[in-house]
Amino acid sequence: MIVTDRIGVISRQKTDLPSASSGPEGQRQRAKSLNRNEFFAAIIVHLRRRIPNHLYEFRHRANPMLLKIDYGHERIHFEVWPDAMRRQIEIGLHFEDGPESTAAYLAYFDARIVEIKHQLGPRIELERWTASWGHIFELADLEPLNHDFARAVTDRLIAQMTVLQPMVEEAAVPPEVRADAATGRGKWARRARR
Repeated sequence: MIVTDRIGVISRQKTDLPSASSGPEGQRQRAKSLNRNEFFAAIIVHLRRRIPNHLYEFRHRANPMLLKIDYGHERIHFEVWPDAMRRQIEIGLHFEDGPESTAAYLAYFDARIVEIKHQLGPRIELERWTASWGHIFELADLEPLNHDFARAVTDRLIAQMTVLQPMVEEAAVPPEVRADAATGRGKWARRARR
């Protein structure tokens, strides 16, 4: 959600995930710190243990910056991005297939945004960044990367996947055929030696 403070600075509101240091008695022992790869692996372990059966068949990949989870089309994926510079974590569904596909998904989700906010909370946002890139997401304060925070992030990820993945399937937006895919050569593909 975009808000303006008293001096007119625009910022995004963040979701409050349960604090990794809070517990039933208000005092939880400090959990072991994880690097990003371990943090992403912990999220996948928690997902595999707790996600509803009908959403179990996901694929995942991580790089040093973020975790992506998809259901057969890697350009339409859920993403977890801990942004240390802004001290935020983004959890959301990304549309990165192409301009027509992105426009179709954004129109579909925009028509259902009230329903989505009712199910996932008012801090869920739908946003277009470029002609071929948009997302529906929420931001939260970045906590220390540990198993407790991985569980809290997984809770929000499961909530989003449970609500949004059936909508992705219902939208039935066909994947775009990309020029580089049609030729078998992407921007960074090596030229064949003769």
